Amino acid sequence: MAVEGEWEEVAEEPEAGEEAYEDEAGPEAAYDEAEPRRVRRERAPAVRRPDKSVLAMVSGLGFFVVVLLLGFGVWNLSATVPMGAPVYTGLTIVGLVLAIVIPYLWMLDDLRVRPRGIKKAHARFMAGPLIGVLAILLFVLFYLASPDWVLILLAVAVIAIMQASVALFLYSMLWEE
Repeated sequence: MAVEGEWEEVAEEPEAGEEAYEDEAGPEAAYDEAEPRRVRRERAPAVRRPDKSVLAMVSGLGFFVVVLLLGFGVWNLSATVPMGAPVYTGLTIVGLVLAIVIPYLWMLDDLRVRPRGIKKAHARFMAGPLIGVLAILLFVLFYLASPDWVLILLAVAVIAIMQASVALFLYSMLWEE
């Protein structure tokens, strides 16, 4: 029952052929069309990671380039070094071993395959002194090949490419998701 001053809504029956909601949709239809439609999209990841198979391929290519540069570049050019090609190439190979061990220790916390003897907390600590040893080794390589800048650049390139290839390999094959 309606009190004086209040309106009472009474449902009207639709006429034949007329829909019940046709009258109510009139004013609201203009409002609904004015709003832009929201399209539901899937959330894209914030940072898209590169395809790991491509990284593995680049890593393998890097190992191949290191072997070629070491065999045809460092060995041939180091014949002019006073200590001789075997010593200079041997020191470069020691640098390559350090270039393999340093990224492995640095990334050890995040790898699926890790030795049980090395604790996660100590791995990065051990990488620090090895970086220092690598710096000393590079200084010795600079000293031995001081007159030949091409040989110095080649030895540094071999070690840097090896270190990058190992890091890419570890990331593409052994990185824990």
